Amino acid sequence: MNDDPIKGFDISKMDVSSLMKNIDYSAVMPKFTPPPMPEIIPYGKLQLEEQQALRERIEDYQADSLKALRAIEQNTANLNTLVDLISKSNEQQDELISIIAEVLTIAKAKDKKEAESIYKKVMGRITQTVKDGETLAKVVGYATTVYELAKPIIANLNI
Repeated sequence: MNDDPIKGFDISKMDVSSLMKNIDYSAVMPKFTPPPMPEIIPYGKLQLEEQQALRERIEDYQADSLKALRAIEQNTANLNTLVDLISKSNEQQDELISIIAEVLTIAKAKDKKEAESIYKKVMGRITQTVKDGETLAKVVGYATTVYELAKPIIANLNI
């Protein structure tokens, strides 16, 4: 007899398909349930919104910078105008210096009412003292600028 059990074994004669049908694969393969999909914001839309927000921030910054530069330019122009007025107005130099000092007291006001009172007083003094039209316009412009700059600062003091 033949001691080798594999010898003479022919696999081609076996019906493997029937064996495969009878195997329970659920014991071998784990059950997999995919997680629910999160709500997805399209990348392009998110990027567009971020770009728009950044663009708005840049535009706001540029507008604020331009506003600040214009204020600096105006203040510098006012200083040049004042120095020019004082140096040319020999007969009214002391009076102009006194008016300019009084204009600056608007910034010291404790509230809106006090600032308005000082502003009206200074405007009356300017119109009574200054006779030259150009000088009058420049000093009134300076006083108005100081008053307008002081108003928001004074309003914040009372909050």
